[in-house]
Formats: sequence, structure tokens, C-alpha cells
Amino acid sequence: MPIFEAPAVRVQSSLITLATYFIQHAYLKPIIDFHTSEASFIPLDHPTTALYIRRDNGKKQTLVNVFDQDGNKAFTIERESSLSPVWSLFRYPNRQEVATIRAGFFLTAVDFHGRGVGMQHRKINSESGLTVGRLRTFYLDDGVKYAWTRGTKYLERFINPGGADEEVRERVAKVRLMRQWKFDYEMIIDESKTDVVPALATGFVCMLVISLKRLVLLSLHLKRRKMWKTKKGKLL
Repeated sequence: MPIFEAPAVRVQSSLITLATYFIQHAYLKPIIDFHTSEASFIPLDHPTTALYIRRDNGKKQTLVNVFDQDGNKAFTIERESSLSPVWSLFRYPNRQEVATIRAGFFLTAVDFHGRGVGMQHRKINSESGLTVGRLRTFYLDDGVKYAWTRGTKYLERFINPGGADEEVRERVAKVRLMRQWKFDYEMIIDESKTDVVPALATGFVCMLVISLKRLVLLSLHLKRRKMWKTKKGKLL
């Protein structure tokens, strides 16, 4: 029932955000971000590509534009309506559909187009634990585990996952919020380590969750301010 999936995801993420909001204001945030990984980290020292991902001003619920570092439109991410959990990723200037992104309640996945038999459907899973932190994980055609970290917003390539001090996590991309309360992100990528299409398609799922959480937090903040002003007015 796809028509119900997008609203369901918004409700689910809102509940998670409410819990996170109270945890943060109870000074317990270090607990939810805590992990004890013994892995070695390879830093993202030499990114080769920068992309800027922004909602279209005229079609905020259905169209996201992606620009390169020179301001040229490199991709668009589109869906038919605000109720649809399915987005299409188009590469410009030829407007070629390169991926279908499903950010639903029952399934979060990416279908890649024109990338060979071994690189088609990829499911994105949520994973958390003391040794890994909070992750959104997936596998590509090289058979290697990749994950977007929820805290640091890095895309990491895992070598020997679960191998304790023998595990290596190589950072190959990163997402950064550009403007508070806006769907406006910068993504930097090392294309010698990973391809831009899988990084953008899977990263977009994480951006949707981040954006929704910030919207809920803003709503809570404004409601709290209104309640405080009302209470203050009564005291006066």
C-alpha cells in the first residue's frame, strides 16, 4: 500500500525525533551516540567531487535539484506526489534515469539502472550497537559493506566488519547541512573510492530523515516558545 508509506514514515520518524528531543534536553545525547568500536578509520582527506542538494522552490514536495561545484545542474530527484515514497534519480544534461529510490515504511531500497546484472536492487538496512554506533547499511557489487553514519554523516566502506581491532572503516563521502531548517545539503565524495550515483541515492534517504527530524524539532521549539510567552503573559 504505497500511498500510506510516505505518511507512515513521517509519523515513525516524528516519534523517533520526539524521543531524541527529550533525550537531548535531558543531557543524555552522549548515550545515544556512544559506541566502542576498535576499528581503524581512514579519513576523507581528498574528496574529488562536491554536490549541492536543494529542494526546488516551486515544487518543494516533489522535486530536489542537485548542482555541481560550478553551479550546473547535475541531477534531479523527483516523485509524482507528496504521498509517494518512490523517487527517481535523473542525471543531466541528458535526463537519464539512473536510479529509483524507495524511502517507504516497509522497505528502504535503491534500484540502479544500466549498471549491469550485479548492481540492481539494493536494500538499505538500519543497524545499531555499542561497537558500530547508528548506521544505515547496504552492499554494492564489490561485495563490501557500506554505511552512512547517523552521527558524523560519513559514508564509510567497511573492511573486515566485526573484526574488532582488525576492522577498517574508510570514509569515502560526507554530507553536511548548509542551512538550518532548510533542505539544503553539501555532499563531498572521493570518486576514486566510490561512485557518485550510489553515494547520492543512498545519501538522499538519510537526508530525508534528517530533514524531517529537524522540522519536528523546529515545531517543538516554536510550540515551547509560544507556551512560555503565554505563561509569561498570564504572570504579568
